[in-house]
Amino acid sequence: MEELYKRVTEIFSKRHHIAHDIKHITRTAALARYIAGQEGYDEDEAEVAGILHDMGRTVQDEDKGHGPAGVPLARQLLDEYTNYDEIAKTRILSAVECHSYLNAIGELTHIVQDADMLDGLGAIGMMRAYTSKANSVDYNSDDIVPSVGKQNATINDQIVYQMEWFGLMHTKTAKKIATSRHDFMVGFFKEFNNEALGLDYKRKTPQL
Repeated sequence: MEELYKRVTEIFSKRHHIAHDIKHITRTAALARYIAGQEGYDEDEAEVAGILHDMGRTVQDEDKGHGPAGVPLARQLLDEYTNYDEIAKTRILSAVECHSYLNAIGELTHIVQDADMLDGLGAIGMMRAYTSKANSVDYNSDDIVPSVGKQNATINDQIVYQMEWFGLMHTKTAKKIATSRHDFMVGFFKEFNNEALGLDYKRKTPQL
């Protein structure tokens, strides 16, 4: 697996993907391995699927369809750097292809989806939103913390969109991790709203 990591790192180093770089890959792979271990699934297989899940982003610039686009390269890497049989390779490639599909099926696919979405929650998720949407408006003064998220609108819209992934988790393990990460984001937005409106310094302080 070490050689697979090295090769994938080399591939990602040739294309700059803000928020979908090799750090995202390694975090997702680690989460996939942990979830698999807790859920009784093969840890190595889950980690490999996590390593390969975003290979499509190295062959195209578009977000849409990056799962299927990554299958040929993922297949090549599996053939060169692993000893999995065809049945296992089929499971891994299915997870790569379908990891961004809302109604995807399959235990391994669900593990990879959970790991991928978890990396969009919490402090890491917010950092990814702010860096990847750096050229976007930060927030709408009339709707500082939107109730429904939107992609490619304000940065806060993007963050709320990611927060909605909390409700899409499949495994009990991911749901537990997602709860604390989601709570952090809720707390951040509460403070953000207070500061944006000046409520933090306009509050009356008790007289001593």
